[in-house]
Amino acid sequence: MPSPIGNSRSEPLHNANSSTWAAHNPMHSVICVWTPPFQLSDAQKASRKIKHNQKVETTKCIHDTVAIYLDEQKMKIRSLSHALDVTPKYINDIIGSHTKYCMTCKVQLTNALIHAKAKEMNTDQPVGSQYTLVELRKMVANDPQMKKLTRDEKAGYIAALTEHCKQNVTNVQGNNMAAARDVLLTTERVVKELDDLCVRTGTYVTMFVVHGHINDTIQSSMHGTDNSNDFWEDIYDIPMADYLRQYEQWACTQNQSELLMFSHSFFAVTGKKNIAMNYNNYQTAVVETCAIQLIGWPGSIKFINPSNIGTIGDIHKLHDVLKDKTCYWTALTPTEVKAYMAELDVCCSAGNIVHQPHKRCSDAGGSHKRKALPTTRREKNRPSKKAKKMATGNGEAPKSVEFVVSSDEEEEEFEDM
Repeated sequence: MPSPIGNSRSEPLHNANSSTWAAHNPMHSVICVWTPPFQLSDAQKASRKIKHNQKVETTKCIHDTVAIYLDEQKMKIRSLSHALDVTPKYINDIIGSHTKYCMTCKVQLTNALIHAKAKEMNTDQPVGSQYTLVELRKMVANDPQMKKLTRDEKAGYIAALTEHCKQNVTNVQGNNMAAARDVLLTTERVVKELDDLCVRTGTYVTMFVVHGHINDTIQSSMHGTDNSNDFWEDIYDIPMADYLRQYEQWACTQNQSELLMFSHSFFAVTGKKNIAMNYNNYQTAVVETCAIQLIGWPGSIKFINPSNIGTIGDIHKLHDVLKDKTCYWTALTPTEVKAYMAELDVCCSAGNIVHQPHKRCSDAGGSHKRKALPTTRREKNRPSKKAKKMATGNGEAPKSVEFVVSSDEEEEEFEDM
């Protein structure tokens, strides 16, 4: 008699249940679905029916009242359209231009008061001894001043917390270490959520995370759920890591159009492409030599290479003036160059440093003798340069007479004698 286990294994695959994702993965645990409530008694059903009928009557009354109001409003809008000589649609657009619902969650007053109390109590407290959230809630509940707030004071607390939330979302990190830590923690959380989503629903997701500046210490990473990493090699014949590298290079060159325009304008004004900008000796190496001058550089920003500016605010200021074209290069006439150099001479005579000298070498002042190269047997047997020149035909050939007498001519001359 055949075994029932053998019959279950020999069952065709097309007869198996494959209608849901849970059926595709029989070895995984399944999230419990919502179960219906217990059966109600007759008395409970009758009570709920009465409440349902009352609710239906109330809803019908509300709808009838609203329908009457809408009819009156329609007649009023029609009369206004005739009186003001506009279409009813124009008036309806004015009335319905403002939405009556909120798209995002608003800040609650309770959270705003707790935030204000936390700023008041925990500002001067060292790390580890600050008040907890439970303690702050008790302080807010027991504070009599928090219970006698006016409407403007409540709006002020809510606005302060709203501004704090916006700053936490949009502000940049203070240094590269904090930014790298933020990216690492956020990436780990997103990767875990994507993996869980893949297990629950069977979706395929590919994620690339790269840094946006060459000086950032953020580690680029990639992640693909299930076997998504094989897609790049199967379809494009290129590993996923190569796409990550190209994406990183592309990201590091973005948002630099204004700075590139700054360099391109420098080359366009000078008309030369083989010169480099000299920020240290700008007055002599650029203005005096190339006869050009930079106009509109922000006075609050030190005149250095933009890549060496360390604060976000200064970068934004420089970006804005370059974008508005209030900072630009201009060519100088010979007269303007002479006047500029005369001002530099006055500064030099006053003791100001105009030209930054190069750093002195550590072995300056000593003799620099060239060491003789070691000679080998091969170098001794090597032909001289003159012999090479003669062999290649580039040198001068040995001189000879213009006419050479043959042997027949010599015999004839001997017979005549």
